[in-house]
Amino acid sequence: MPPPALDEWSWQQHGLCRDHPAEVFFPEEARGRPLRRREDAAKAICLTCPVLARCRAHALSAPEPYGIWGAMTARERAITLSDER
Repeated sequence: MPPPALDEWSWQQHGLCRDHPAEVFFPEEARGRPLRRREDAAKAICLTCPVLARCRAHALSAPEPYGIWGAMTARERAITLSDER
């Protein structure tokens, strides 16, 4: 088995999300408007992040089933992936 590709994850060290609590990007127990407000707040951070493209590419290729990654919700990622088929 090859060793783990640690440099594959090095981009995460430059993510603006590191400066915020995980709950911002992985909102739990919120529904409706409160959930959308939290998602919008996370997306606003993502949109100014220097690793936005890399984060989004990772989330779409992994695929990440939860949270905000690359300014996209899990639902938005699922739609994007289904549109690509």
